[in-house]
Amino acid sequence: MKKKSVKSQITMLMLLGLVLFIAVSFVLYFSKSSVKKQSQQSIKNIQETAIDTLPIKEFVANCLDKLAKDAVALLGRQGGYIYSSQGGALIDYAETDEGLFFVKHNNLNIAYNILPPKFESSPYSSDIPDYPWSIFPYKTEISNEEIFEGFFGIDNMPPLNSSEGPNSIQTQIETFIDNNFMSCADVSLFRNQGYNIEIDNSKTQVIIGSNGITIKSKIPITINNPSTKESTKISDFSTNIDIRLRNIYFFTKELIKNDIQNIKFNISDTNNNKDSLSIQLIKNIFSDEARKIKADLIIVADEKSLIYGKPFEYAFARRNRAPALYYIKQNNLEFPHLHTINQNGLLRDSELKAEDPDEDSYTFTITPTPPKVLNIPQLKFKIEVSDGKLSDYQIITVNRI
Repeated sequence: MKKKSVKSQITMLMLLGLVLFIAVSFVLYFSKSSVKKQSQQSIKNIQETAIDTLPIKEFVANCLDKLAKDAVALLGRQGGYIYSSQGGALIDYAETDEGLFFVKHNNLNIAYNILPPKFESSPYSSDIPDYPWSIFPYKTEISNEEIFEGFFGIDNMPPLNSSEGPNSIQTQIETFIDNNFMSCADVSLFRNQGYNIEIDNSKTQVIIGSNGITIKSKIPITINNPSTKESTKISDFSTNIDIRLRNIYFFTKELIKNDIQNIKFNISDTNNNKDSLSIQLIKNIFSDEARKIKADLIIVADEKSLIYGKPFEYAFARRNRAPALYYIKQNNLEFPHLHTINQNGLLRDSELKAEDPDEDSYTFTITPTPPKVLNIPQLKFKIEVSDGKLSDYQIITVNRI
């Protein structure tokens, strides 16, 4: 009996151990299975969140790209400026300022990049008849050496980068994007799909290179998905525009420099074209008889820079400048008392010549001042050159002996 009892106890212990082993195995199995399911669910939630935010990211990125292109195209059509009413940095001009600071073309206010000269020191003068200097184009009154380089206008083109001055092209692109972003990024479509989306103000940085423009924007966006309790934040967006804005800028800058420093420079000469950059001149796009103002439009186009499928254009206005009359050296003449004075007698061996900085055609007139009367001992004749709006002149004094 004793041996049988011991054997039974051993059997019971073995059965108990087997039961415990099976129980522990089940616990471990279900525990691992639960952890695996939780991990898989977490991965699935993360993947679902990433997929769900992708359309929002693409939508915002496309909006940034469109605003950047709109900014570049707009400032290109307006002489490098975007006005505050358009979301830009430059204060809008009054309508009465047309002709003075801008000209209107295709419903856009195109700024002057070239203005008439203003001089504060000798020998140059903005005032007729000493414009551009009293003995133009000669170096001295007795010299025959001709000089055609000087100061014949003011460069009003905006700086390229913000480090170079206010209202830069860089600043205007950045300002336009930031001021117009909220109206562009209408995320109501995604809110209607059940998302809670909050967008803070954007902060854009523009880098203008020779072969393109890089735009980087910090746009803090928080996306909440109430159904999955997920929350995601995104902020960094960027785009690149294949516009050779830096090259176009300095090409145009050189044109303006030559136009205001050399009175004989022809801005529309085809020899100025290079590297797929061409120049078009539209004469007298604006004219105001009362204020004696007229203006030309200059368009620089780049065949290698396409925006919305068309070559990028930089258009600016040039305000009219007066033609410059060649100095007549023999300007104090003597004639017999009853001698009839005519043009040949006045000019002697001199030839009427002039240069116009805007490539305008011009005419000469000779007017006695006071009217020609035989018994007056001294007469003054006004020899004038005019381009139809502005003029330059010289007075010839005649003494009767």
